[in-house]
Amino acid sequence: MNSLRRNVPILFLQPLPLLLFPPTFLANALPAIAIVIAVMWGLSWLVWRKQPRALTMSIFIQGLNVIIRVMMLLSTAVARGSNGNVDVVYVVTSVLAIALSWLFLYRLDNQDLRAAMAA
Repeated sequence: MNSLRRNVPILFLQPLPLLLFPPTFLANALPAIAIVIAVMWGLSWLVWRKQPRALTMSIFIQGLNVIIRVMMLLSTAVARGSNGNVDVVYVVTSVLAIALSWLFLYRLDNQDLRAAMAA
């Protein structure tokens, strides 16, 4: 099977780790959610059309998501006025988003995918 065809689920689900936040964070962010989904699906379509810069941009965005989530995890996990209580929902969604972005990075930054795009 072609490497591009194997990665179709990854290409289709690219916005998921970027939007994986607790529901309270996303309550009033419907326009931002729509923009993120449109941009990431547009990049996925360009990767499907074998545009190497779109693949590089997708890898960059997923990597930046991992870095930002790791930096935010400890500072946001414990709220300031909560007397040391941990926001479990935020920690779980952040760790899940980090894991998904890491998986997507692993799958997108693969030599087989780059070879399929060059062919």
